[in-house]
This record gives sequence, structure tokens and C-alpha cells, in this order.
Amino acid sequence: MKTLVVAWSLLLLPTLAQACDVCGIFLGIQPNDRMNSISLMYRYRHLGGDIRVPANVGSLLKHGGDGIVATPEERTIRYRELYQVAELRGEFWIGNKVAILASLPMVNNYRAIDGVRTTDIYGIGDPLLIARYQVVNTKCLTPDEKVVHRLMLGAGAKIPLGHTNATYQDTEVDVDQQPGTGTWDLLASLEYKVRYKRTGAGVSAVARYNTANADAYQLGHGLSTTAELFRRYDIGDNWKIMPSIGAYHEWSGMDAEHNNVVQGTGSSTLFSHLGTRAWWRSWGISATFQYAVAHNLGALMVPNKERVVLGLTYNINN
Repeated sequence: MKTLVVAWSLLLLPTLAQACDVCGIFLGIQPNDRMNSISLMYRYRHLGGDIRVPANVGSLLKHGGDGIVATPEERTIRYRELYQVAELRGEFWIGNKVAILASLPMVNNYRAIDGVRTTDIYGIGDPLLIARYQVVNTKCLTPDEKVVHRLMLGAGAKIPLGHTNATYQDTEVDVDQQPGTGTWDLLASLEYKVRYKRTGAGVSAVARYNTANADAYQLGHGLSTTAELFRRYDIGDNWKIMPSIGAYHEWSGMDAEHNNVVQGTGSSTLFSHLGTRAWWRSWGISATFQYAVAHNLGALMVPNKERVVLGLTYNINN
């Protein structure tokens, strides 16, 4: 059966629910079994909300705001942020046990404060490289088994190739708006799927350990987790559709600057999750919508609103 390879992001990585989407690679539940593939992915994230700041501050750098001095008077600043990522992604198998996942993102980071655009940056982001090991796959052992399950574990890194000194209107933008972070970050992933005939469930997770950049600023470590229920429907001889429903959770720890915790950072967000995958012969498409339903945010963090992930995949070996 020709199946769809769907590597969902950022979640790259986890977004790790910082406001930025530099963190996110979203793996989701991948129904493929040992198929090389090339994918074009699109990720969209919308954040918006009010942040209380001292009255003498005109705007706020959420990650390491300079010159913030507490005063008795406060005022509200309204933030709107959009993060878009177009990503070229490939997964290639070495034998029957090891898969190498690589991605190269092109990003657009946008921010408006009180309705005035303050950032609109385009550029190449930081690529990712993850090696995944298939611990078990009972389908490979007994293809006709009604109950099958699969477990894959992975480890990798984010490579600091994206720009870290981008400017907008001659002003260098905040660290969480830059196309790249300027750091080597470590990644770990887990994916487990169990299926009975055409109905199944799965969980996936990506953890990220962030290092400090050249200015001794360290974004908070992160963890993103997806849980899904899905069912596959066959339409004719070639079309297959697999809708899914579930939840997606992002957590990020607090940032640090010169090894000191940055107060007001760190977040946790729970999203509802609706998705579908469809494939025809060697081609596959995917769409996911995630809506934030609950969060626990640091005082300087902008709330998540919704995320969208789209994908187009071609399986090389049939």
C-alpha cells in the first residue's frame, strides 16, 4: 500500500510553546512504513493578546527586554504575531530500522503592536536533522495481523544557519523574531502507533534542549506532544483517507540570560486537534487545524490562538 509520509511541524520542533515558531517541528502520527519521501510543508501560527507593562515603556522585547523598570503605573500593549514557515522536508531510510529526517525552512515572522507593524522578516531558518530508530513494527513481521503497533525513537540537532541579525526599518528585531537562533540545539523524538484493522491511536513527542547564543541568551527548553485517534477509509483502488481527532500540547521552560532566569517567560498551551490525511498512489496531502483551548503563560508571553499545518508528500519508493 502506498502511504503518506506526513512529518508535521514546529512543530519542529516543539514549539515548544514560546511565541516564536522557530521551535516547532510537528511530527504527528506518520502512517508510513519504511518509505523514502520528500515533502513540502506549510505551518501557520497566530498569537494575540494584551501584555501589561510599565507606563514608561513604549514597547516590550518579550525575550530579554532591555531597560524595563517597574513603576507603580502600568499600561496595556496589544500584540499580534504571525509565524509562517514553508519547509522542504525529506525522510530517507537506511535499511529497515533507521530513518534520517531533514528539513530546511523558509520563515516569515510578523509582529504588530497596538495595530502598528513593528516586524515583518523573511529569511532561511535553522535546518533540522534527526535520526529515528524503529524499535518495533509488528506489521513488518506479520503483514496480515489485525492488531499492529509501531514504536520509533529519535535524536538529532537544530543547526544554526539562519540569520540572527535581521533588521526591520533599520532596527534589529527581537531574538524571538529572528529567522534563526544562532544556537546548536539538541532534539529527541518518540512516536508510537497502535491500530486494530482500520482504527487506531497514536502519540508523538519532540523534546528540545536549547543552548545559549553569542549574547549568552538561552531560550527555554521545550516539549511538544500530540495524541490522536484516527480511522482509515478506502475509496476505490487508489484513494485512501484518514481523518483524525485529538489534542496537541506545547510546553516551554523559562528563558535565561547570563545564566539568570528571565522572569515572565515560559508557557504551556493545550490545543484541540483536527486533521486529515489523504493519499493517491505515490502522492499524499495532509491538513491539520489546532485551536488553543487552555494556557498558562508567563507575564511577557503572548497567547497562542491557532495553528495550521499543510503538507504535500511524494513517496519515492513504491
